[in-house]
Amino acid sequence: MSAPLITYTVGCLALIAKPGPDLMCTLATALSEGRRRAIMLMTGLIAGCWLWVVLLTVGAATFFTGHPKVLTAIRVVGMAYIGYLALGALHEAWVGFRGNGDHAKLNGASETGFALFRRGIIMSMSNPLTILFFLAFLPHFIVAESTIPPSIQILLLGTFFCALVPVIYLPVIFAADEFRVWLAKETRFPAILKLISGLILLSVVAWLAFS
Repeated sequence: MSAPLITYTVGCLALIAKPGPDLMCTLATALSEGRRRAIMLMTGLIAGCWLWVVLLTVGAATFFTGHPKVLTAIRVVGMAYIGYLALGALHEAWVGFRGNGDHAKLNGASETGFALFRRGIIMSMSNPLTILFFLAFLPHFIVAESTIPPSIQILLLGTFFCALVPVIYLPVIFAADEFRVWLAKETRFPAILKLISGLILLSVVAWLAFS
């Protein structure tokens, strides 16, 4: 592996590991719904990230960066959607704390795996910081002397970035799921986990609002 690629890989892993909306939402899902459903969400997030890479490759990203109001609208939609999920989790927590404490299901009974995958795509695509990150980061690793066109280099580098996401996300998902199992000994653990999930999602909304 060449030195530039090693540098790029280390940089990608560091950026993926940095707490952000996608990682925090995945953590919240693993805590409240389990690792399988968190992995489905992660897959959707990766797909959404890769779609941003494709947009950057074909030059569509310049439209978004040239129209800040569009980026603002995307951000507002993303904040509203995650806020909706947060309020839903907090409502379920409230109902749980007021209930009889029975071990309610925590596997997101009403949502299919595809719905979680779709949710991940929506969340990733509604985060304009993703495309801004690629615009700022990827050009530093484009080799001008290469026979591979710059657009294809961007596609390859971006795809490699997406492929590295599970390296960081999967350990987080499995650790959160283990914590979830451990907390199952608590009588009101479904409500507690929904509360934690809702608070994490609210922190994501705040992060998007002030970033």
